[in-house]
Amino acid sequence: MVKRYFHAAAGLTIGSILLFVQACPAITVAETVSFAMEHNRDILAVKQQIAERRGQVIEARADAFPQLNLSISSFRMRDPGFLNSTFGQALLKGESISGDGENGGMPFPIEAIMPRPITYYDMVMNVSQPIFTWGKVSNAVQLAKMGINDIDLSLEAMRQDVAYQVTSAYYDVLLAQETIAMYEKSIETQKRYLRQTRDFFELGDATRLDVLRAEAQLAATEPGLLEANNSLIQAQKNLNFLLGRPLDSELYTADVKVMEDYSPPSLEEVIVRAAANRPDLRRLNLQVEMYDKTINVFKADFRPRADLFGSYGFSTIRTQDLFDRNFESWRIALQVSVPVFDGFKNRGVIMQYKSRQSQTEIASAKLAEQIRLDALQSIDACSSAAEVYRARKISLESVEEEERVTADQFEQGLATMYELLDSNRRVIETRINYLDARYNLLREIAALKRVMGIPVDALFSNNG
Repeated sequence: MVKRYFHAAAGLTIGSILLFVQACPAITVAETVSFAMEHNRDILAVKQQIAERRGQVIEARADAFPQLNLSISSFRMRDPGFLNSTFGQALLKGESISGDGENGGMPFPIEAIMPRPITYYDMVMNVSQPIFTWGKVSNAVQLAKMGINDIDLSLEAMRQDVAYQVTSAYYDVLLAQETIAMYEKSIETQKRYLRQTRDFFELGDATRLDVLRAEAQLAATEPGLLEANNSLIQAQKNLNFLLGRPLDSELYTADVKVMEDYSPPSLEEVIVRAAANRPDLRRLNLQVEMYDKTINVFKADFRPRADLFGSYGFSTIRTQDLFDRNFESWRIALQVSVPVFDGFKNRGVIMQYKSRQSQTEIASAKLAEQIRLDALQSIDACSSAAEVYRARKISLESVEEEERVTADQFEQGLATMYELLDSNRRVIETRINYLDARYNLLREIAALKRVMGIPVDALFSNNG
Protein backbone atom coordinates (compact mmCIF):
# COMPACT_ATOMS: atom_id res chain seq x y z
CA MET A 1 0.00 0.00 0.00
CA VAL A 2 2.80 2.37 0.94
CA LYS A 3 4.67 1.40 -2.21
CA ARG A 4 1.58 2.22 -4.28
CA TYR A 5 1.34 5.69 -2.74
CA PHE A 6 5.04 6.19 -3.32
CA HIS A 7 4.75 5.35 -7.00
CA ALA A 8 1.71 7.62 -7.32
CA ALA A 9 3.53 10.53 -5.66
CA ALA A 10 6.60 9.94 -7.81
CA GLY A 11 4.44 9.89 -10.92
CA LEU A 12 2.76 13.14 -9.89
CA THR A 13 6.11 14.80 -9.23
CA ILE A 14 7.56 13.70 -12.55
CA GLY A 15 4.39 14.85 -14.30
CA SER A 16 4.67 18.27 -12.62
CA ILE A 17 8.29 18.58 -13.70
CA LEU A 18 7.44 17.68 -17.28
CA LEU A 19 4.55 20.15 -17.23
CA PHE A 20 6.87 22.85 -15.89
CA VAL A 21 9.45 22.15 -18.55
CA GLN A 22 6.79 22.32 -21.26
CA ALA A 23 5.52 25.58 -19.77
CA CYS A 24 9.01 27.11 -20.09
CA PRO A 25 9.84 27.04 -23.81
CA ALA A 26 13.34 27.79 -24.99
CA ILE A 27 14.11 31.47 -25.45
CA THR A 28 16.00 32.48 -28.59
CA VAL A 29 18.99 34.80 -28.63
CA ALA A 30 16.83 37.54 -30.19
CA GLU A 31 14.23 37.17 -27.43
CA THR A 32 17.00 37.20 -24.82
CA VAL A 33 18.37 40.48 -26.17
CA SER A 34 14.85 41.94 -26.29
CA PHE A 35 14.34 40.97 -22.63
CA ALA A 36 17.64 42.64 -21.71
CA MET A 37 16.53 45.88 -23.36
CA GLU A 38 13.73 46.15 -20.80
CA HIS A 39 15.42 44.79 -17.69
CA ASN A 40 19.17 45.41 -17.89
CA ARG A 41 20.13 47.74 -15.05
CA ASP A 42 22.59 49.83 -17.07
CA ILE A 43 19.90 50.55 -19.66
CA LEU A 44 17.36 51.42 -16.95
CA ALA A 45 19.86 53.86 -15.43
CA VAL A 46 20.36 55.66 -18.77
CA LYS A 47 16.59 55.86 -19.25
CA GLN A 48 16.37 57.75 -15.96
CA GLN A 49 18.91 60.25 -17.33
CA ILE A 50 16.48 60.98 -20.17
CA ALA A 51 13.85 62.00 -17.61
CA GLU A 52 16.49 64.21 -15.97
CA ARG A 53 17.24 65.93 -19.29
CA ARG A 54 13.55 66.53 -19.93
CA GLY A 55 13.45 68.33 -16.60
CA GLN A 56 16.36 70.50 -17.79
CA VAL A 57 14.36 71.49 -20.87
CA ILE A 58 11.49 72.61 -18.65
CA GLU A 59 13.94 74.49 -16.44
CA ALA A 60 15.50 76.29 -19.43
CA ARG A 61 12.11 77.27 -20.83
CA ALA A 62 11.11 78.75 -17.49
CA ASP A 63 13.49 81.67 -18.03
CA ALA A 64 11.36 82.82 -20.97
CA PHE A 65 8.08 82.90 -19.02
CA PRO A 66 6.87 85.50 -16.52
CA GLN A 67 7.87 84.87 -12.93
CA LEU A 68 5.09 85.52 -10.41
CA ASN A 69 5.61 85.78 -6.68
CA LEU A 70 2.93 86.57 -4.11
CA SER A 71 4.40 87.98 -0.93
CA ILE A 72 2.36 88.46 2.26
CA SER A 73 4.16 89.93 5.24
CA SER A 74 3.49 91.55 8.56
CA PHE A 75 5.98 93.49 10.64
CA ARG A 76 5.96 95.78 13.64
CA MET A 77 8.31 98.73 13.88
CA ARG A 78 9.05 102.01 15.61
CA ASP A 79 10.77 104.69 13.49
CA PRO A 80 12.34 107.65 15.33
CA GLY A 81 13.40 109.29 12.08
CA PHE A 82 11.30 112.42 12.66
CA LEU A 83 12.96 113.07 16.00
CA ASN A 84 16.40 112.98 14.35
CA SER A 85 15.48 115.93 12.15
CA THR A 86 16.37 119.53 13.10
CA PHE A 87 12.73 120.30 13.80
CA GLY A 88 12.34 117.20 15.95
CA GLN A 89 15.45 118.01 17.94
CA ALA A 90 14.14 121.54 18.57
CA LEU A 91 10.87 120.14 19.86
CA LEU A 92 12.62 117.72 22.20
CA LYS A 93 14.76 120.52 23.63
CA GLY A 94 11.69 122.64 24.25
CA GLU A 95 12.90 125.41 21.99
CA SER A 96 10.33 127.94 20.95
CA ILE A 97 9.00 127.94 17.42
CA SER A 98 6.95 130.52 15.70
CA GLY A 99 3.29 130.40 16.38
CA ASP A 100 0.90 130.80 19.23
CA GLY A 101 -0.11 128.21 21.71
CA GLU A 102 0.52 126.85 25.11
CA ASN A 103 3.18 124.39 23.92
CA GLY A 104 5.88 126.76 22.73
CA GLY A 105 3.78 127.89 19.87
CA MET A 106 2.72 124.35 18.81
CA PRO A 107 -1.01 123.93 18.09
CA PHE A 108 -0.94 120.29 19.47
CA PRO A 109 0.79 118.49 22.32
CA ILE A 110 4.27 117.04 21.61
CA GLU A 111 3.09 113.52 22.55
CA ALA A 112 1.00 113.52 19.38
CA ILE A 113 4.06 113.46 17.15
CA MET A 114 6.24 111.15 19.23
CA PRO A 115 7.02 107.82 17.36
CA ARG A 116 5.05 104.81 18.44
CA PRO A 117 5.28 101.09 17.54
CA ILE A 118 3.07 100.32 14.54
CA THR A 119 2.17 96.98 12.89
CA TYR A 120 2.13 96.94 9.08
CA TYR A 121 0.43 94.43 6.79
CA ASP A 122 1.71 94.07 3.20
CA MET A 123 0.42 91.89 0.37
CA VAL A 124 2.31 92.28 -2.92
CA MET A 125 2.33 90.37 -6.23
CA ASN A 126 5.72 90.71 -7.96
CA VAL A 127 6.09 90.05 -11.69
CA SER A 128 9.25 89.83 -13.79
CA GLN A 129 9.48 89.19 -17.51
CA PRO A 130 12.62 89.04 -19.67
CA ILE A 131 12.19 91.30 -22.68
CA PHE A 132 15.53 90.86 -24.44
CA THR A 133 18.34 88.49 -23.41
CA TRP A 134 20.50 88.54 -26.57
CA GLY A 135 19.53 84.94 -27.39
CA LYS A 136 20.46 83.45 -24.01
CA VAL A 137 17.06 81.91 -23.32
CA SER A 138 16.51 80.56 -26.84
CA ASN A 139 20.00 79.05 -26.94
CA ALA A 140 19.53 77.52 -23.49
CA VAL A 141 16.26 75.89 -24.60
CA GLN A 142 17.85 74.52 -27.77
CA LEU A 143 20.81 73.28 -25.73
CA ALA A 144 18.48 71.44 -23.35
CA LYS A 145 16.63 69.81 -26.26
CA MET A 146 19.94 68.73 -27.78
CA GLY A 147 20.78 67.29 -24.38
CA ILE A 148 17.82 64.92 -24.72
CA ASN A 149 19.13 63.79 -28.11
CA ASP A 150 22.53 63.32 -26.51
CA ILE A 151 21.08 61.00 -23.89
CA ASP A 152 19.03 59.18 -26.54
CA LEU A 153 22.26 58.43 -28.41
CA SER A 154 23.90 57.41 -25.15
CA LEU A 155 20.98 55.04 -24.54
CA GLU A 156 21.32 53.52 -28.02
CA ALA A 157 25.06 53.06 -27.47
CA MET A 158 24.33 51.34 -24.17
CA ARG A 159 21.65 49.17 -25.81
CA GLN A 160 24.07 48.05 -28.50
CA ASP A 161 26.79 47.36 -25.95
CA VAL A 162 24.42 45.33 -23.78
CA ALA A 163 23.07 43.49 -26.83
CA TYR A 164 26.60 42.45 -27.76
CA GLN A 165 27.36 41.34 -24.19
CA VAL A 166 24.08 39.38 -23.95
CA THR A 167 24.67 37.74 -27.33
CA SER A 168 28.19 36.72 -26.37
CA ALA A 169 26.98 35.41 -23.00
CA TYR A 170 24.20 33.47 -24.73
CA TYR A 171 26.78 31.84 -27.01
CA ASP A 172 28.84 30.96 -23.92
CA VAL A 173 25.83 29.10 -22.51
CA LEU A 174 25.25 27.24 -25.78
CA LEU A 175 28.95 26.38 -26.08
CA ALA A 176 28.99 24.99 -22.55
CA GLN A 177 25.82 22.99 -23.18
CA GLU A 178 27.15 21.47 -26.40
CA THR A 179 30.49 20.74 -24.74
CA ILE A 180 28.71 18.91 -21.94
CA ALA A 181 26.69 16.91 -24.45
CA MET A 182 29.88 16.06 -26.33
CA TYR A 183 31.68 14.90 -23.19
CA GLU A 184 28.69 12.86 -22.03
CA LYS A 185 28.51 11.11 -25.40
CA SER A 186 32.28 10.55 -25.45
CA ILE A 187 32.29 9.16 -21.91
CA GLU A 188 29.42 6.84 -22.77
CA THR A 189 31.37 5.65 -25.83
CA GLN A 190 34.57 5.19 -23.82
CA LYS A 191 32.71 3.18 -21.19
CA ARG A 192 31.45 0.91 -23.94
CA TYR A 193 34.98 0.53 -25.27
CA LEU A 194 36.18 -0.27 -21.76
CA ARG A 195 33.54 -2.96 -21.33
CA GLN A 196 34.47 -4.47 -24.70
CA THR A 197 38.16 -4.41 -23.80
CA ARG A 198 37.53 -6.16 -20.48
CA ASP A 199 35.43 -8.78 -22.24
CA PHE A 200 38.19 -9.35 -24.79
CA PHE A 201 40.75 -9.48 -21.98
CA GLU A 202 38.78 -12.23 -20.24
CA LEU A 203 38.65 -14.14 -23.52
CA GLY A 204 42.39 -13.64 -24.04
CA ASP A 205 41.94 -11.42 -27.11
CA ALA A 206 43.25 -8.25 -25.38
CA THR A 207 46.12 -7.45 -23.06
CA ARG A 208 46.16 -5.89 -19.63
CA LEU A 209 47.76 -2.84 -21.25
CA ASP A 210 44.69 -2.42 -23.48
CA VAL A 211 42.45 -2.35 -20.39
CA LEU A 212 44.71 0.17 -18.66
CA ARG A 213 44.70 2.40 -21.75
CA ALA A 214 40.89 2.35 -21.90
CA GLU A 215 40.63 3.12 -18.18
CA ALA A 216 43.22 5.92 -18.45
CA GLN A 217 41.45 7.58 -21.39
CA LEU A 218 38.11 7.46 -19.56
CA ALA A 219 39.73 8.96 -16.46
CA ALA A 220 41.32 11.70 -18.58
CA THR A 221 37.99 12.59 -20.22
CA GLU A 222 35.81 12.84 -17.09
CA PRO A 223 37.46 16.05 -15.73
CA GLY A 224 36.53 17.76 -19.00
CA LEU A 225 32.87 17.09 -18.21
CA LEU A 226 33.28 18.64 -14.75
CA GLU A 227 34.91 21.72 -16.24
CA ALA A 228 32.16 22.03 -18.84
CA ASN A 229 29.47 21.82 -16.14
CA ASN A 230 31.21 24.54 -14.16
CA SER A 231 31.52 26.67 -17.33
CA LEU A 232 27.78 26.27 -17.89
CA ILE A 233 26.95 27.38 -14.36
CA GLN A 234 29.14 30.46 -14.66
CA ALA A 235 27.83 31.29 -18.14
CA GLN A 236 24.22 31.06 -16.96
CA LYS A 237 24.93 33.30 -13.98
CA ASN A 238 26.63 35.86 -16.21
CA LEU A 239 23.73 35.84 -18.66
CA ASN A 240 21.18 36.21 -15.85
CA PHE A 241 23.17 39.14 -14.48
CA LEU A 242 23.09 40.90 -17.85
CA LEU A 243 19.36 40.22 -18.10
CA GLY A 244 18.72 41.76 -14.70
CA ARG A 245 17.41 38.45 -13.31
CA PRO A 246 18.34 36.51 -10.15
CA LEU A 247 21.62 34.72 -10.79
CA ASP A 248 20.16 31.25 -10.19
CA SER A 249 17.18 31.67 -12.52
CA GLU A 250 16.53 28.80 -14.94
CA LEU A 251 17.48 29.29 -18.58
CA TYR A 252 16.09 27.43 -21.57
CA THR A 253 18.15 28.28 -24.63
CA ALA A 254 17.50 27.57 -28.30
CA ASP A 255 20.03 26.48 -30.88
CA VAL A 256 21.61 29.07 -33.16
CA LYS A 257 22.23 28.37 -36.83
CA VAL A 258 25.43 29.33 -38.60
CA MET A 259 25.54 30.44 -42.22
CA GLU A 260 27.77 27.84 -43.85
CA ASP A 261 28.70 30.16 -46.72
CA TYR A 262 29.00 33.37 -44.67
CA SER A 263 31.12 36.14 -46.15
CA PRO A 264 31.52 39.57 -44.53
CA PRO A 265 30.46 42.81 -46.27
CA SER A 266 32.97 45.06 -47.98
CA LEU A 267 35.01 47.64 -46.10
CA GLU A 268 33.20 50.53 -47.81
CA GLU A 269 29.80 49.16 -46.81
CA VAL A 270 30.90 48.70 -43.20
CA ILE A 271 32.29 52.25 -42.96
CA VAL A 272 29.24 53.83 -44.58
CA ARG A 273 26.83 52.00 -42.27
CA ALA A 274 28.99 52.77 -39.24
CA ALA A 275 29.04 56.50 -40.07
CA ALA A 276 25.25 56.49 -40.33
CA ASN A 277 24.48 54.23 -37.38
CA ARG A 278 27.20 54.46 -34.73
CA PRO A 279 25.57 56.31 -31.80
CA ASP A 280 28.92 57.13 -30.17
CA LEU A 281 30.14 58.90 -33.33
CA ARG A 282 26.84 60.72 -33.79
CA ARG A 283 26.92 61.71 -30.14
CA LEU A 284 30.35 63.33 -30.45
CA ASN A 285 29.19 65.30 -33.50
CA LEU A 286 26.12 66.41 -31.57
CA GLN A 287 28.26 67.51 -28.63
CA VAL A 288 30.27 69.75 -30.95
CA GLU A 289 27.00 71.53 -31.84
CA MET A 290 26.01 71.66 -28.18
CA TYR A 291 29.22 73.51 -27.34
CA ASP A 292 28.24 76.14 -29.94
CA LYS A 293 24.98 76.74 -28.09
CA THR A 294 26.76 76.75 -24.73
CA ILE A 295 29.23 79.37 -25.94
CA ASN A 296 26.33 81.55 -27.18
CA VAL A 297 24.67 81.27 -23.76
CA PHE A 298 27.78 82.52 -21.99
CA LYS A 299 28.37 85.25 -24.57
CA ALA A 300 24.86 86.57 -23.86
CA ASP A 301 25.76 86.94 -20.18
CA PHE A 302 28.14 89.75 -21.11
CA ARG A 303 25.79 91.58 -23.42
CA PRO A 304 22.94 94.05 -22.76
CA ARG A 305 19.60 92.69 -21.67
CA ALA A 306 16.22 94.19 -20.76
CA ASP A 307 13.76 93.00 -18.13
CA LEU A 308 10.34 94.22 -17.12
CA PHE A 309 9.52 94.27 -13.40
CA GLY A 310 6.21 95.08 -11.77
CA SER A 311 4.50 94.83 -8.41
CA TYR A 312 0.98 95.41 -7.17
CA GLY A 313 -0.44 95.08 -3.67
CA PHE A 314 -1.68 96.73 -0.51
CA SER A 315 0.12 98.18 2.50
CA THR A 316 -1.78 99.13 5.64
CA ILE A 317 -1.70 99.09 9.41
CA ARG A 318 -5.14 97.49 9.59
CA THR A 319 -5.98 94.10 8.14
CA GLN A 320 -9.47 95.19 7.15
CA ASP A 321 -7.92 97.75 4.77
CA LEU A 322 -5.86 95.17 2.80
CA PHE A 323 -8.18 95.28 -0.21
CA ASP A 324 -9.09 98.97 0.07
CA ARG A 325 -8.06 100.81 -3.11
CA ASN A 326 -6.94 103.75 -0.99
CA PHE A 327 -4.11 101.60 0.38
CA GLU A 328 -3.00 99.98 -2.88
CA SER A 329 0.58 100.30 -4.04
CA TRP A 330 2.14 99.43 -7.41
CA ARG A 331 5.35 99.83 -9.34
CA ILE A 332 6.40 99.19 -12.95
CA ALA A 333 10.02 99.29 -14.05
CA LEU A 334 11.95 98.56 -17.22
CA GLN A 335 15.50 97.61 -16.37
CA VAL A 336 18.26 97.61 -18.95
CA SER A 337 21.58 96.19 -17.79
CA VAL A 338 24.83 96.56 -19.69
CA PRO A 339 27.85 94.57 -18.42
CA VAL A 340 30.94 96.75 -18.39
CA PHE A 341 33.76 94.79 -16.77
CA ASP A 342 33.85 91.46 -14.97
CA GLY A 343 37.58 90.93 -14.67
CA PHE A 344 37.57 88.87 -17.93
CA LYS A 345 35.65 86.09 -16.19
CA ASN A 346 33.21 85.65 -19.08
CA ARG A 347 36.04 85.55 -21.60
CA GLY A 348 37.76 82.83 -19.55
CA VAL A 349 34.63 80.69 -19.45
CA ILE A 350 34.14 80.99 -23.21
CA MET A 351 37.77 80.01 -23.79
CA GLN A 352 37.23 76.88 -21.73
CA TYR A 353 34.20 75.79 -23.74
CA LYS A 354 35.89 76.53 -27.06
CA SER A 355 38.75 74.31 -25.95
CA ARG A 356 36.32 71.53 -24.99
CA GLN A 357 34.66 71.90 -28.39
CA SER A 358 38.01 71.47 -30.13
CA GLN A 359 38.80 68.45 -27.96
CA THR A 360 35.47 66.88 -28.93
CA GLU A 361 36.15 67.51 -32.63
CA ILE A 362 39.51 65.76 -32.25
CA ALA A 363 37.84 62.86 -30.43
CA SER A 364 35.25 62.59 -33.22
CA ALA A 365 37.97 62.43 -35.89
CA LYS A 366 39.86 59.87 -33.83
CA LEU A 367 36.76 57.70 -33.39
CA ALA A 368 36.03 57.82 -37.12
CA GLU A 369 39.55 56.57 -37.82
CA GLN A 370 39.21 53.98 -35.05
CA ILE A 371 36.00 52.73 -36.67
CA ARG A 372 37.86 52.29 -39.95
CA LEU A 373 40.57 50.30 -38.18
CA ASP A 374 38.00 48.21 -36.29
CA ALA A 375 36.17 47.55 -39.56
CA LEU A 376 39.34 46.28 -41.22
CA GLN A 377 40.20 44.04 -38.28
CA SER A 378 36.64 42.77 -37.84
CA ILE A 379 36.23 41.93 -41.53
CA ASP A 380 39.52 40.01 -41.48
CA ALA A 381 38.49 38.27 -38.25
CA CYS A 382 35.13 37.24 -39.74
CA SER A 383 36.75 35.93 -42.92
CA SER A 384 39.31 33.99 -40.93
CA ALA A 385 36.71 32.63 -38.51
CA ALA A 386 34.49 31.49 -41.38
CA GLU A 387 37.40 29.65 -43.05
CA VAL A 388 38.45 28.03 -39.77
CA TYR A 389 34.87 26.96 -39.06
CA ARG A 390 34.45 25.33 -42.48
CA ALA A 391 37.82 23.60 -42.19
CA ARG A 392 37.13 22.24 -38.71
CA LYS A 393 33.70 21.06 -39.75
CA ILE A 394 35.27 19.00 -42.52
CA SER A 395 37.90 17.70 -40.07
CA LEU A 396 35.18 16.69 -37.62
CA GLU A 397 33.28 14.77 -40.27
CA SER A 398 36.52 13.04 -41.21
CA VAL A 399 37.57 11.94 -37.71
CA GLU A 400 34.03 10.84 -36.80
CA GLU A 401 33.94 8.63 -39.87
CA GLU A 402 37.40 7.39 -39.02
CA GLU A 403 36.26 6.44 -35.50
CA ARG A 404 33.22 4.62 -36.89
CA VAL A 405 35.37 2.61 -39.31
CA THR A 406 37.96 1.86 -36.63
CA ALA A 407 35.22 0.67 -34.24
CA ASP A 408 33.91 -1.71 -36.90
CA GLN A 409 37.42 -2.98 -37.59
CA PHE A 410 38.04 -3.42 -33.85
CA GLU A 411 34.98 -5.62 -33.47
CA GLN A 412 36.22 -7.70 -36.43
CA GLY A 413 39.71 -7.95 -34.92
CA LEU A 414 41.26 -5.83 -37.66
CA ALA A 415 42.19 -2.85 -35.40
CA THR A 416 43.82 -2.62 -32.00
CA MET A 417 42.38 -1.00 -28.90
CA TYR A 418 45.12 1.62 -29.12
CA GLU A 419 43.94 2.63 -32.60
CA LEU A 420 40.32 2.76 -31.42
CA LEU A 421 41.11 4.88 -28.37
CA ASP A 422 43.36 7.15 -30.42
CA SER A 423 40.58 7.77 -32.95
CA ASN A 424 38.16 8.56 -30.11
CA ARG A 425 40.65 10.99 -28.56
CA ARG A 426 41.02 12.82 -31.87
CA VAL A 427 37.23 13.03 -32.19
CA ILE A 428 37.02 14.73 -28.79
CA GLU A 429 39.79 17.19 -29.62
CA THR A 430 38.39 17.93 -33.07
CA ARG A 431 34.85 18.44 -31.78
CA ILE A 432 36.10 20.84 -29.12
CA ASN A 433 37.95 22.78 -31.83
CA TYR A 434 34.85 22.66 -34.02
CA LEU A 435 32.62 24.07 -31.27
CA ASP A 436 35.16 26.81 -30.53
CA ALA A 437 35.31 27.70 -34.22
CA ARG A 438 31.51 27.68 -34.54
CA TYR A 439 30.86 30.06 -31.70
CA ASN A 440 33.92 32.14 -32.50
CA LEU A 441 32.39 32.78 -35.93
CA LEU A 442 29.09 33.76 -34.32
CA ARG A 443 30.89 36.15 -31.96
CA GLU A 444 32.91 37.71 -34.78
CA ILE A 445 29.73 38.28 -36.80
CA ALA A 446 28.15 39.96 -33.76
CA ALA A 447 31.30 42.06 -33.27
CA LEU A 448 31.18 43.20 -36.90
CA LYS A 449 27.54 44.24 -36.47
CA ARG A 450 28.62 46.17 -33.40
CA VAL A 451 31.30 47.97 -35.43
CA MET A 452 28.65 48.92 -38.01
CA GLY A 453 26.33 50.15 -35.24
CA ILE A 454 23.42 47.97 -36.38
CA PRO A 455 20.34 48.98 -34.33
CA VAL A 456 19.34 46.42 -31.74
CA ASP A 457 15.96 45.80 -33.38
CA ALA A 458 17.70 44.81 -36.64
CA LEU A 459 20.49 42.68 -35.17
CA PHE A 460 18.85 39.35 -35.97
CA SER A 461 16.86 40.33 -39.05
CA ASN A 462 17.87 39.60 -42.62
CA ASN A 463 18.78 43.24 -43.05
CA GLY A 464 21.02 43.22 -39.98
